Amino acid sequence: MRWTRPFVVGALSASLLGPALGLITTLVPARADAAVVERVVAVVGERAILLSEVRERSRAFLLRVYDSVPAGPQRDAAISQVYRAVLGKMVEEELEDAAAAKAGIVVTAREIDQALTRVAAQNGLTTNVILAEAKRSGLTEEQYRSELRRQLLQAKLANVRLQGRIRVTESDLKSAYRKLLLEERQRLQQRLVGLVLDAGSTEEEQRASRALAASIVERARAGEDFRALVQQYSLVPYDRALQPPRPPLQEAEPVRRATILLEVGEVSQPILHGNHLVIFLLAEREESTLPDFEEARPALHERVYMEKMGTARQHWLDGLKNRTHVDMRL
Repeated sequence: MRWTRPFVVGALSASLLGPALGLITTLVPARADAAVVERVVAVVGERAILLSEVRERSRAFLLRVYDSVPAGPQRDAAISQVYRAVLGKMVEEELEDAAAAKAGIVVTAREIDQALTRVAAQNGLTTNVILAEAKRSGLTEEQYRSELRRQLLQAKLANVRLQGRIRVTESDLKSAYRKLLLEERQRLQQRLVGLVLDAGSTEEEQRASRALAASIVERARAGEDFRALVQQYSLVPYDRALQPPRPPLQEAEPVRRATILLEVGEVSQPILHGNHLVIFLLAEREESTLPDFEEARPALHERVYMEKMGTARQHWLDGLKNRTHVDMRL
């Protein structure tokens, strides 16, 4: 996995600016020659948002819809979803613009230039290449800079309103790393050895089977050779118990849950699989591409911080919506 650190605007990480580069490669404006019937689709405070504005902001997304979704009800639903999502974003931007004006927060042309330079440096490109890519994608320099301005304003507002309220703990970092690890492990090839026991049919047989399985797990974790245990107790011989490599995503849910946290050489708790109790040894796993926890710590901190900042920002926006007249008509 490639770890990159976004540039910083003031004290707030400007990963809020990250989507700006993504806009270069994903937003390809599409012109429609059909006449547009104008109407108000939302009112935020005293500001009316027009259908033509929503369509203008939606053009690139609509092009992708027309390219990937077949004509008919599915496309109509996708177009409606695009319009609603874009309108929701525009409403939030109006709320932020009003809050910024009230707080005297502005974004200067110089700050936009600096942000453009940082985006280019972060991606190993020059500003001329960034702008050329934007032009080839159909975005004018003015449109690209406007998107940067929006995101810089969001960053400044977050600095003023939210910074100091966000705390990242060691537990947060470990949880984030564990989440990344589990996400990666879902896709890594692994090889299991299964020791299969009869689960028993009567209550007494089932108790005896569970006791035997617990004893086998204890012996295996104490260092006893698992292959020998398979040969002694398993209903399935070792050559059949050694499964072909496959990722956990292809395993049954109980098997995936029992083995995903295992390290190579570790033994799972017994799981009930049909009429059998099965104990798994993780024999092999494809090598992880994640850096170790300490190496990943700065990127993890940034990731967790921005996630918490995003949650706090949404909570703040929800509060603004409750205090402002917002009428959505789309």
